[in-house]
Amino acid sequence: MLLPTKDTISTVTDLRVNTIELLNEVKKTGFKYVFNRSEPEAVLMSMKEYARLLERLEDVTDERLASTVAVLPKGKGDLLEDVAKEYGVEL
Repeated sequence: MLLPTKDTISTVTDLRVNTIELLNEVKKTGFKYVFNRSEPEAVLMSMKEYARLLERLEDVTDERLASTVAVLPKGKGDLLEDVAKEYGVEL
């Protein structure tokens, strides 16, 4: 986790008074911690950083799923034609 620094901290007052300026800073830095009465209250994150974080989360989730599937016993499998016929799908 990234530590809050003077460059990454804003206050609720900053958010209320200088919203556009704060959003422009978030676009540049990627995120800002928002403090309320000296307590961390929230994190503002740029859409670019949010998308990057979601992609990373998806990669980790896929990796975990793949590792659990890899140890499952292997069956004989079914032919694609048989499955398509069972579900009424034309190939």
